[in-house]
Amino acid sequence: MVSPRHPVILKQKKALAPNTLELTYVREDEAVISYLPGQFFSLDFPHQGEEKTRSYSAAGRVPDLKNNREFRFAITAVPNGAASDYFFNATPGDRAKMSGPFGALILPPVDPHRYLLIGTGTGVAPYRAMLPEIERRLRANTALRVELVMGVRNPQELIYGEEFVEAATRYMGFRFHACYSRQMPATPQAHEQAGRVQVLFETLEPNPEQDMVYICGNPDMVEEAGSWFLARDFSPRRVKREKYKFSTL
Repeated sequence: MVSPRHPVILKQKKALAPNTLELTYVREDEAVISYLPGQFFSLDFPHQGEEKTRSYSAAGRVPDLKNNREFRFAITAVPNGAASDYFFNATPGDRAKMSGPFGALILPPVDPHRYLLIGTGTGVAPYRAMLPEIERRLRANTALRVELVMGVRNPQELIYGEEFVEAATRYMGFRFHACYSRQMPATPQAHEQAGRVQVLFETLEPNPEQDMVYICGNPDMVEEAGSWFLARDFSPRRVKREKYKFSTL
């Protein structure tokens, strides 16, 4: 079944990091935009006389999805990229077309003992969308544990980091880890460390019987991390993956 394409209008555009923007779209008919946290949408946009399509995870932190009328996504600049060229130069009022939602990177009805949420760059967007539901589940189940591991090159690229740190201070079952592959801050905080996200895997002591793993971001990281967990007796149904492909076409 083909998902219908809905005309959407850019409502807001703001900087999240030096090379990363958050864009907020609304449907032209002002209808509700329904999705489950973790899902993504496809956006069609004009580029050099052609229509291009890119897919983005919903990044909006929306407590009431039944009344949600906005779609937010985060995009990082890709040199000579068609999407970067269009969205970084877009202004409020510009139009595009959106279809979706798609994807199965969503929380299950019944929680495992622990979630391991792993993302690089804008691959953390689906976890940001999940925050209201994760917080609701943490309040309802004090035994639930959530480990969110985010990998970027330096502290300046850490999008939504303050929200994850805040969640970790309010919920005993939630922990946030920021991994910097190139540059550490002068005075690292307890949640910050050097290296790629993979440096934490052994430390987290993953349990294939009790943990559910989510991996989103750079395709190479997703493949490598997924293989790491599968090689340690995790079943495929306990390792959910979403790749972000970068293209200049």
